[in-house]
Amino acid sequence: MDASRPEIPEACPPALRAVRFAHPFWFLRHGETVYNRDRRLQGQRDTALSPLGRRQAEAAAETLAGAPIRRIVASPLQRARITAETVAARHRLGVETDAALMECHLGIHEGEAYPPWMPDYWQGRFAPEGGESFAAFRDRVWPAMARAAAAPGTLIVVHGGLWYAARSLVRMVPDIASMPNCLPLRVRPEGAAWQVERLGSAAEATTQDFGPAAERGA
Repeated sequence: MDASRPEIPEACPPALRAVRFAHPFWFLRHGETVYNRDRRLQGQRDTALSPLGRRQAEAAAETLAGAPIRRIVASPLQRARITAETVAARHRLGVETDAALMECHLGIHEGEAYPPWMPDYWQGRFAPEGGESFAAFRDRVWPAMARAAAAPGTLIVVHGGLWYAARSLVRMVPDIASMPNCLPLRVRPEGAAWQVERLGSAAEATTQDFGPAAERGA
């Protein structure tokens, strides 16, 4: 097993064990922000897309233009919402938002340079002052993602942290340890595993990341 990957819990909390994903869905992390570029923690700060991030959103929209997307659900933070709206325009759809899909709250550390404790955060060994623990974050976003995927044909546009929360609970096939900005994915949940298909070119997505396998800005 990749040593940087959070281990799938042997005793998952009952409330999370009961969560079921009813349908396959598309997953998309937002486009790059200036904070991503500068390797700063943004958490729930409502940071805007950078010029590159807007181009990435347009590229993702082009990649997904032919996909049978019927519904788009996003985090209300503008970096995710505007990315979602860019894709939605190609499908003539509106965008639903759910505050439970927001990124992890990193408390007093939001806005700081990427810290050495971030890998410990993903392992549940560090809780930021004034923020939420990884366990609390995962308890919030896991059922919210399942709610979003309750209808067929759904695209979920959110943050990298939600991918890492999912990755701590299910096995990704193939595994994507570091989630780039704006790389569209097709996800087919199959019990304790998610079958993951990359769509488009990874070259269209920045490698800036703040996940457990890469010490980069959030």
